[in-house]
Amino acid sequence: MSGLLDGVRVVDFTQVISGPYAGFMLAQQGAEIVKLEQPTGGDQSRSMMTPTGPFAAAGQSPMFLSFNAGKRSLAIDLKRPEARAIVAKLVAQADVVIENFKAGAIARLGYGYDWAKAIKPEIVYCSISGFGQSGPKAGAPAYDPIIQANSGMMTLTGFDGVTGPTKVGFWVCDMSTGITAAFAIAAALSRQARTGAGAYLDVSMLDVAASLISPMINNYLNFGVEPALMGNGSPAGSSVSSIYETADGLLQVAAATQGQFNAQARALAREDLIADPRFLDRQARIANAAALREELLKSFATADARYWETKLAKAGVPAGAVLTIPQMTADPQVTGRGLIKTAPAPDGLNGEFRTVGAPFRVDNVTDTALPTTPNLGQHTDAVLGEIGYSAAEIVAFRAAGVVG
Repeated sequence: MSGLLDGVRVVDFTQVISGPYAGFMLAQQGAEIVKLEQPTGGDQSRSMMTPTGPFAAAGQSPMFLSFNAGKRSLAIDLKRPEARAIVAKLVAQADVVIENFKAGAIARLGYGYDWAKAIKPEIVYCSISGFGQSGPKAGAPAYDPIIQANSGMMTLTGFDGVTGPTKVGFWVCDMSTGITAAFAIAAALSRQARTGAGAYLDVSMLDVAASLISPMINNYLNFGVEPALMGNGSPAGSSVSSIYETADGLLQVAAATQGQFNAQARALAREDLIADPRFLDRQARIANAAALREELLKSFATADARYWETKLAKAGVPAGAVLTIPQMTADPQVTGRGLIKTAPAPDGLNGEFRTVGAPFRVDNVTDTALPTTPNLGQHTDAVLGEIGYSAAEIVAFRAAGVVG
């Protein structure tokens, strides 16, 4: 794909989510990603969320399909001494290296930043890990739920006395870390282009998670306010912002200001709420939140969620129907933006697959399709040939188990 990063070459040691998603963001803007995978099994995500059928048999899981479109797969056993010379040639021609091993693991394997910098001083090298490259937990294993727990995020999510602390239902820390890493890499590439200087980037999932909830952390550090489970309420303290049952489903309303509360009351034909002394201002509404909710539920129950979504939006009140995934993918806003892309099925499979494209546009251009995801080792021969290995050498590497 053409894009802002045309000509940028990336050596990608990553797997599962955070690192692959960072690479996906770069690939959507034209970066050439060579993904290094173990010859047996490859990226762990190839066998995660796997349905039955030919896609599963080909190692093309929903997770892998989501984060690896447009990359090339080189199957290589990094523990073999012959692999070091191969990867060194790749790094010599690259602009960026990304890895998401546990802290210190890639250096022990022989492919750390000092090794890469000795090959190419201007390299941008990004290490993604659960806890960062320093501190007492550096090197500890971490998946997304562990970071949600350690960051305090889970103590904000859930219902007091009902659920207790609850994790978010998707990989929020992994994916936000991938986006953060992609931003840091793009910034480092900008400096590299201007000055020729390389960079070492230490991206920590815990650090990113803390940044996502920084208002709550700052409220505690500076004002002594420890946040509690807020259910579907607002972290800003609005008693109106919540989920309400309508005639046919759920509606999220986020009336944060006095003006929005008044506009909501008028849209509901409940001007009486504006004059009610129990609801005159924010503090009064917080003190009488249960009574206010009871009044609002009576009104919202008279029509369906989409009706109220439209009416409140016209009144300037943020509101949205709570959609299922099938409803969301068919929503006119999503289809009109071209967010859902199609890509040819990976080699050896029939048809196509649909996935979410890059969450931004450049020059208001929306591509209608994505490149496909690679099969394990699909580009091994091509990549090795491009860095100078002969067909006979590649055959010998494969026979010796160095590459797959």
